[in-house]
Amino acid sequence: MAKAAKKKADPKKAAKKKAAPKTVGLAAPSTGPEALVDIPPRNTFNQNLTSASEATMLQILGVPGAKTKDCSPATGAFKQRVVARVDVGPFKVNGLDIAVQSLKAVFDEAEQQIPNVVAAVKNDGMLCVRHKRMNANSFSNHSWGTAIDLFFGTDAVPQGSSKTHRGCLQLAPFFNKHGWYWGAGFSGSSVDSMHFEMAEQTIRNPPKS
Repeated sequence: MAKAAKKKADPKKAAKKKAAPKTVGLAAPSTGPEALVDIPPRNTFNQNLTSASEATMLQILGVPGAKTKDCSPATGAFKQRVVARVDVGPFKVNGLDIAVQSLKAVFDEAEQQIPNVVAAVKNDGMLCVRHKRMNANSFSNHSWGTAIDLFFGTDAVPQGSSKTHRGCLQLAPFFNKHGWYWGAGFSGSSVDSMHFEMAEQTIRNPPKS
């Protein structure tokens, strides 16, 4: 009796069995400036710099305007120190004359070393006469146009978070070098990694033009 013929294997089916299974929904983690990373230890940034106190700001720059919840216009003698729509590299800003000049120097230097970060940075506000989000009795340093909020991607990192955009971390050394304090050094719920401001030491001894 003849043996039954062996059924030939279908090469297409064999190939399907050998094919590696597809991974669905697992994208590689972002390594760009918009990636979220941990804020590093405080002793690694803001060396010899402190946040500018309201007393110092009022003493040197005067009352900037009304202490409101939302942005109010700059008024009085301080208004004469405000410059508007100045191109600092990645965008245009309104702020205190010396702060805007210093901000441009920060971005000019960063552009030479991390151009991809400078190209991606976004501005969430500089001059804004108002009280602090966490303290309605005190002016925010945005009121004098000496602070700026920066972010990457589509969403800002909320205040109080222990995370920061990688781009802000990469820009921090340039800001520190030019006398700006990084808000990642604030405490508790006030931690604000998108916030950079001219430090107390810089307000008292501003850069020469």
